[in-house]
Amino acid sequence: MMRLLTRNQSRRLDQVSMERLEIPGLILMENAGKEVAEVTESILEGKKREKQIAICCGKGNNGGDGFSAALHLNHFNVTIFSLPAISDILGDSLHFYNKCVGKGMKIVHGYELPTSNEFDLIIDGLIGTGFSGEMRSPLKKWTKWINQQDCTVVSIDIPSGVNADTGSASKDAVEALLTVTMGCAKVGMMLNPGSSYCGEIYPAQIGFPDVLDELEGVKWRSFEEDLAFEHLTKPDSGTYKHRQGKVLILAGSNGMTGAATLSTTAAMRSGVGLTMTSAPESLNSIYETNLMEGMTFACKDDGKGYLAEQNFEEIHSHLDWCDVILIGPGLGAQGTTRQLIKKIILSSEKPLVINADGLRCFIDNHDLFQQISAPLVITPHYGELASILGKDIQEIQSNFPNTLESFLKDFPGVIVAKNAPTCTGFRNEVVTNTTGNPGLATAGTGDVLAGIISSFLAQGIPAFEAAQCGVYIHGLAGDIASGDLGYRGLLAGDLLETIPEAIKQYEYC
Repeated sequence: MMRLLTRNQSRRLDQVSMERLEIPGLILMENAGKEVAEVTESILEGKKREKQIAICCGKGNNGGDGFSAALHLNHFNVTIFSLPAISDILGDSLHFYNKCVGKGMKIVHGYELPTSNEFDLIIDGLIGTGFSGEMRSPLKKWTKWINQQDCTVVSIDIPSGVNADTGSASKDAVEALLTVTMGCAKVGMMLNPGSSYCGEIYPAQIGFPDVLDELEGVKWRSFEEDLAFEHLTKPDSGTYKHRQGKVLILAGSNGMTGAATLSTTAAMRSGVGLTMTSAPESLNSIYETNLMEGMTFACKDDGKGYLAEQNFEEIHSHLDWCDVILIGPGLGAQGTTRQLIKKIILSSEKPLVINADGLRCFIDNHDLFQQISAPLVITPHYGELASILGKDIQEIQSNFPNTLESFLKDFPGVIVAKNAPTCTGFRNEVVTNTTGNPGLATAGTGDVLAGIISSFLAQGIPAFEAAQCGVYIHGLAGDIASGDLGYRGLLAGDLLETIPEAIKQYEYC
């Protein structure tokens, strides 16, 4: 597991370490510099000591870590570029700056760019976790210069120009090959586009105490593969289809029967024993043709091609049969369909997975969540989440972590927020996924995801863990498929062929 910290949690960890537990800031900075130096040496291992290293130091602790690292790398040909004036270097940073001066290390002051472009490695210590917005001059020309060099770049804590909370990145943010992050990676380092600037992430243990669970705010972490090993083992030899779980699926309408096929087949491919998919009567032959392994039942629709409030009793009579109800893929936007969905979710005691059109009944009706008594998983993308919250998509994107944390405060279920990466939240926890690729940005992949989660939930995996595993397997299936098909050629239906391969590796371990 990789625990992740917000900007405020990272600052609070520093404060708790120094104030309450009396760990000197000098010790933390000394250890940070040592860790950066050790990583740097491992990159340059076996190379001549004449190799040239540039260490770019800005204000604050990030620059101080750079001065500290320089002391441990003094046996190389090191040039320190100290952008702030000496009078602006304060506190612990000044201590390590003075030690560099005392050792006679080469220090260049000011914002003028180097005349030499022959460095073998650059350490970026310009800006730390406090950055937000856009890079300004004169720092901007420095980050641009770093990116133009043909050499390895190592960033301290977080690449300069990347927002530690949102993952947004300035146009000229530093593009690191490796980031030595102090204690824990920052949330923004997992979110796009920030993750693409970090390269390999190396969490450095610099002496922080074990107080992470005491930090205020949502507990962020990356997905633990151990969860897949725990829940996706080979089924018992004595199992049978009813024990493997039953999913009732409300999906599809005129023009969108494919959504029903994708979600139903995904549930079957993920190991559920039985599925039953409701079909508007006028479209039932399409469902019967495409769902060879799954059952269907036809609901009267007077030839309209969609489910309506009048179908409530027909559908309600099947609720006792199932273990989980999946609602939403391709159901359409009709008002009467929305009323049907509302009546079903309020009357159900079975776990609910609500996706796509199933989420429409919560628009301007956020309080409806509180009226649901059954276990609940919702899977909105940015647009759907914005509609539910009555916010602009740009507002959601620019402040995603805070938006998600605020939503979770009074949300009774599990949210699978389809982001890059997808984030799964429940109560005071959010888990970022570690699989997936841009090829999944195509129609129908969300329906496949909803089917996988429903299947895992019906097989008895708890809702939060079923959602995490579902997101992980969905992304892994996409990674497997893109290996053969590339990204642009990937279709949602291709995932149906790779879901078994994604799961198989956990069944035989």
